[in-house]
Amino acid sequence: MATDVVGYARLMESDEEATLALIKALQADLIAPNIERNGGSIFKLIGDGTLSVFDSATGAVECAMAIQGELARREREGARIVLRIGINLADVLVEGTDMFGDGVNVASRVEASAIPGGICITDGVYHQIAARIGGEFAEGGEKRLKNIERPVRVWHWQPPHAEIAKAEPLRSGEPVGSPEPEKVLVRVGGTSSALPHQQEVMGLVTSGLEQFLSDRHWIDVASTLTAEMGTRSHDYTVSTSVHGAGPFRLNVRFLHTSATSILWSRAFDLPADWDIDAIESAAAEIVSLVVDKVLSSASKTIAKKPEASWSAYENFLYGRMLDAKHLLPEAERFFQRATELAPAFIDAHAMYAITLCYCFFTEGVIERLHRAEEISRIALRLDNNHAFSHYAAALVQLSMRNYDGAESHYAKARDLAPGDVEIRADHAELLHYAGDLQKAATEIGECFRKSKYPPVWFWAVRGIIRLQQGHPDAAVEDFENVPSKSWRTLILLAAAHALRGDEARREYSEAEARSLQPRLSPELVRRTFPYRDEGALAKVLGAFGPAT
Repeated sequence: MATDVVGYARLMESDEEATLALIKALQADLIAPNIERNGGSIFKLIGDGTLSVFDSATGAVECAMAIQGELARREREGARIVLRIGINLADVLVEGTDMFGDGVNVASRVEASAIPGGICITDGVYHQIAARIGGEFAEGGEKRLKNIERPVRVWHWQPPHAEIAKAEPLRSGEPVGSPEPEKVLVRVGGTSSALPHQQEVMGLVTSGLEQFLSDRHWIDVASTLTAEMGTRSHDYTVSTSVHGAGPFRLNVRFLHTSATSILWSRAFDLPADWDIDAIESAAAEIVSLVVDKVLSSASKTIAKKPEASWSAYENFLYGRMLDAKHLLPEAERFFQRATELAPAFIDAHAMYAITLCYCFFTEGVIERLHRAEEISRIALRLDNNHAFSHYAAALVQLSMRNYDGAESHYAKARDLAPGDVEIRADHAELLHYAGDLQKAATEIGECFRKSKYPPVWFWAVRGIIRLQQGHPDAAVEDFENVPSKSWRTLILLAAAHALRGDEARREYSEAEARSLQPRLSPELVRRTFPYRDEGALAKVLGAFGPAT
């Protein structure tokens, strides 16, 4: 049984000493006595959570129900601690002061899937307790849990008061509702190779694909060897094979799992010495193609349905497709709708906050930024160890010119998803605003190396860095690669032409920018381009001509 305090980071931020005292009292006065009373023992205290073992599944469930029932009573009396509890039935391995095994990981993952104030149990636990108290649990279907290859069927329970809380999801500042919806599933597998060195190369390629795909937090990843075949429309397979004795030929096919048609097929040449950089580069390029095709294919399928019937995840996917095309303002309503349909959908909250930040950048309306900060806080409350939640918080802090706070959130986001090129590209933009142009250029260069078919906004980021480096010709080339230019891209293009001394093209780009943003002025640029250094800002203001 795993327990965890909901909104721990928020509580610590508001009153660290009082929160620690409350959690210690909770563990000593409520959790520990109930565990002991029901035939269990606490194996480990993990900060704000516990990991316990029981003699029986029934004992674990009755313990969890007693704890949550008492907390529900306390909540009505004004207490502010809310728990999630997850229970799994499995054998575990105890070694010294630690406990290992797939069963432990599953318990932690289903705990994260529990509704705040509720309990989430796996199918094995449910069948053990079904005869006595199974009727009180609602089926949650099969879930894809992070780093767990097989699907896991789960069941949910909440104390009676929670049904009231559902109608007011933001009453205590913590969204409640159903767990995150099922995501796009990409299966990764390869054809068996006859030679041992081919098998090694295949293993490295497969590991790289799984890592880079897993970093795309909105995609679930599984092995074709262990994952059951599905029938969902958004269910894909990457199939690889290696030929040759060195150098090697890597053949890749990408297809719908439930169909025979191939969406695309490519061949990659790998060196004889199994150079890890070459393998990583090939894996990154494959993932870029996969992500592009997933968004394109899924959005076309979604668009055929009436928009009113779209699920939270379908709204989210469509918004991501627009984001990839550098159309974030158009994506706002889809991310907002996704959060309304699934209040616990972390990725949707994070992308909604990012979109609101971009809307502030394009409109200069401070209320947009305040709303973005509010939504980013919700994402962090839902999961303080979620890469994109920190990514969104970093962008908000950058917009507010809190460079140290932004850097802290970017560092956490990169630690949680080291292969996510979108996070790295946005970090490059932060570095440029803070004045570290050399590091910014290195960072965006790595993003292009690892994403051969990058989102179009990568070009805008590299262009603005090159503009500040004093390379206006290269900056113009990058800005021209953005097919649908916002007024911001056009004003940067005008600034690059100004540095080149091309007054005619500067005027033309400035006029195009004004046609998209009638309120365009040097003041709007100052408000929405968060430069630390006035000299850097002056280069952008050159877009308005010598008078500014």
